[in-house]
Amino acid sequence: MRRTAILLTALLLGTLLLTQNSCSDSLVSDPDDIVFPDTNISYLRHVQPLFNLSCTLSGCHDRETAASNVNLSSYFDTMLRPGLVIPGNPEASLLVQIFDGRIPHIASFQARVNDNHRRGITQWVREGAVQN
Repeated sequence: MRRTAILLTALLLGTLLLTQNSCSDSLVSDPDDIVFPDTNISYLRHVQPLFNLSCTLSGCHDRETAASNVNLSSYFDTMLRPGLVIPGNPEASLLVQIFDGRIPHIASFQARVNDNHRRGITQWVREGAVQN
């Protein structure tokens, strides 16, 4: 009886994990697979997936580490850091300054983002940095 319960629990957990992964809006594993449109940037389809693949790596800007007190794990966490994102004002937003290289950042980050990402993050902030 106990063995059956363990097997059923394992099967249920496996099914749950597969279901969650298949429902994910972002199945990309390479930042270059994320392509920002010229306008109407989506936080959920573009910004957060880019953060997940380029910024929220363990030891960087994930929830546990939050290097330099910056956590990019969610929209709320991103917007919580004063000055990081100033909706409608990309020039004053620290995030844009980091992405475009005006504020130095580790070289491995700069290698993970491309010009499309830089323009996309700038446009997202310009459009009001909404959670859409």
